[in-house]
Amino acid sequence: MNTSNPTRKALPGLLLMLPLASALAQEQADTKDEGLAIEQITVTAQKRGENLQEVPLAVSVLTNKDLERGNIQTFQDIQYSVPNLTMATYSPFATTVNMRGVPSNPNGVFNSGTSPGLGIYVDGVVYGRATGFNQELSNIERVEVLRGPQGTLFGQNTSLGVVNITTRKPSDLLEGKLKLDLGNDDLRRVNGYVSGPLVENLLAASLTGFSVKRDGFQTNLADGSKLQDEDRYGGRAQFRLTPSDKLTIDISADRLKEDSTPPGNRLIAVSPYGLAAVAFYNAGATASDFTTSDKRDLYANSNRLFGKRDNWGLDATLSYLFDNGYQFKSITARKQYDSTAGTDLDGTSLDIYYSVEQENDDQFTQEFQLISPADKALRYVAGLFYLNNDSDNDQFFGTGTGIYGIPTGLSAPYPTSFNADAGNGVTLGGDVKTQSAAAFGNLTYDFTDRYSGFVGLRYSEVEKKMAFFQQGFATSLPGLYLNNYVDIPETHQKQNDNFVSWTTGLNASISGLTELPMHGYAKVSRGYKEGGYNFRPQSLEAIGGDASHPDMSFGKETVTSYEIGLKSDLLGRRMRLNLAAFYLDYEDIQTRVVDDNGVNRVVNGPAATSKGLEAELTFRATEGLSIKASGGYADATFDSFHNCASNSDCTGNQLPGASKWTATLGLSYTRTVLKDWDLLAGADYSYHSRMYQDARNLEATRLNASNRVDARLGLVSASGNLEVMLWAKNLFNQDDQAYLQDVATSDLSISTDLYAPPRTFGVSFTYSYY
Repeated sequence: MNTSNPTRKALPGLLLMLPLASALAQEQADTKDEGLAIEQITVTAQKRGENLQEVPLAVSVLTNKDLERGNIQTFQDIQYSVPNLTMATYSPFATTVNMRGVPSNPNGVFNSGTSPGLGIYVDGVVYGRATGFNQELSNIERVEVLRGPQGTLFGQNTSLGVVNITTRKPSDLLEGKLKLDLGNDDLRRVNGYVSGPLVENLLAASLTGFSVKRDGFQTNLADGSKLQDEDRYGGRAQFRLTPSDKLTIDISADRLKEDSTPPGNRLIAVSPYGLAAVAFYNAGATASDFTTSDKRDLYANSNRLFGKRDNWGLDATLSYLFDNGYQFKSITARKQYDSTAGTDLDGTSLDIYYSVEQENDDQFTQEFQLISPADKALRYVAGLFYLNNDSDNDQFFGTGTGIYGIPTGLSAPYPTSFNADAGNGVTLGGDVKTQSAAAFGNLTYDFTDRYSGFVGLRYSEVEKKMAFFQQGFATSLPGLYLNNYVDIPETHQKQNDNFVSWTTGLNASISGLTELPMHGYAKVSRGYKEGGYNFRPQSLEAIGGDASHPDMSFGKETVTSYEIGLKSDLLGRRMRLNLAAFYLDYEDIQTRVVDDNGVNRVVNGPAATSKGLEAELTFRATEGLSIKASGGYADATFDSFHNCASNSDCTGNQLPGASKWTATLGLSYTRTVLKDWDLLAGADYSYHSRMYQDARNLEATRLNASNRVDARLGLVSASGNLEVMLWAKNLFNQDDQAYLQDVATSDLSISTDLYAPPRTFGVSFTYSYY
């Protein structure tokens, strides 16, 4: 463990900003204009409504207005507005998330034996599996992104952070909105909602719906079909019952269904010594027959590519306010999300290698909260949480055409070659049942009107039961399996674990440096991510050499988080500047390693650290011009890691998926141009630096830096009822690699890549009624 003082290292970074704050304070007397003041934002990050500037957390907030004006439609779009947050999307539901340089799921979303370090909550209900992350942001009131361990405030254990999504609730106000987007590649997106009273002052309801259809960005040169398209629809029905002014019952039912074609992998290179080279020889083909110059032209078997999901949920929240100011809340939810993905893995039309992966999740959660009055010196939140999740998982990786004449490396009279017959492959299946229970609490005490302290505690118990079997990748030689994917008889394994998470810190209101008080905080937190199992194709070496007693487990990881922050409203609240510095000290970090045959698994690495800074700025320059900017730095590296792969030393390497630098800049301008119409223009820039996709930091798997610009231009009626907007995403058509596989990390010994969507543009028409 690193024993240096992280707070002392990070403090100068924040102190450097104090002269800036003092200089700005000198000008405030001349810049006061109440009409230009930035609105205060109320967040529920600590389970009660609080001013964002007074919450001792590094939290970014996207309001309903931010989401609408920024054309932020999906969960993945959030990354372009938040520092130290990056995502990579490979299919409609396969999104890997990295926060502060640390991956949430180190081995993909279809590994049912892993648990995400990031918590995704919608109206207080957690999505316990990463296959449920990709939410459509339709009729959303607010998105809060909390960085750092949050286990003492949220039901599900979260060691990395939380994305807290709050939907707009129905009320007695009759209102509605309909938005239509038309764009290139035949985009047709419809979003709408209607809300109002069913029984006045007693029962209100709302209905939200969306539909998205779009042609693909990739062209399959084998048959002319389009890949990477979109086809999904869904919605949410909500009811709010208020029998009295103290009791509120919210009931919500949601549904999402998708049948899209995921992107294919474009072939870049083929090793002359791998399985793909043998298959090419069998087919009388060469790599040049399938390589292309256009980044979105490729060869694939279209029937091997599909992405389907069918999600539904039902939840009920009961909130009761007692006469003494205490609030009791119960959140009960059932979620089911079924996902199936087909992938063509060889980058050709030869059908050499493909996969089908399926995960069906059935989740039940129950949470109870007791929230003390907000106007007392001593305030607390206490809770109980229970989760029961059953993940059924089936996977197949195999060959359609067969691979014949694979050299054994032996000389006669021993067999000199063997075959992997058409239709053969490795099949695995089973389920992972997870039960977790926790008691948590967070307490704040005001020592004076300027200083307060807080402490949080969480006790968790987790049980994971796994049933797993594997039918090996048989070949023509008895007892010989391709990539040594052997038969594994059905095995039943169980993990039981318990741990205590905690947080403690101080919060201060700092007066005198600026006209308005600044708020500073310092905190230390301890978090855990539970252990699990490698629910992926397993070689004999990966399971410890004994198929009858396979070792498939990995243990929990531990993180100690040190954080200091400073929040300020300047220039008569025309400017908002929030800063944070952090140091994350990981022990037994869960990370993905790949052996020489392309077999990947999760292991507990050694220690790792991530240290960095975050800054978020909002400035109301004029009545019509607003500026938003953010910057993030996260240096996330392994400490001593000598055995990350055969003959590889990963000591000091960047964590997979970690960008050291992120930045955003947004400009929004409004001006009255006609009697009843306002012009609205805006542009948003986002950047993240290069990242590596494996622990070895191979140059061949390095994704280059990304620069992206989105823009919009439109007219809004003075009443706000009508809006017409031209928009573009990735305006300058930046080619960003989303995935890169090298010969050294491929079981076929090939290199492939995948690019993020190109420039998209269109027009939106919005009608609002209220």
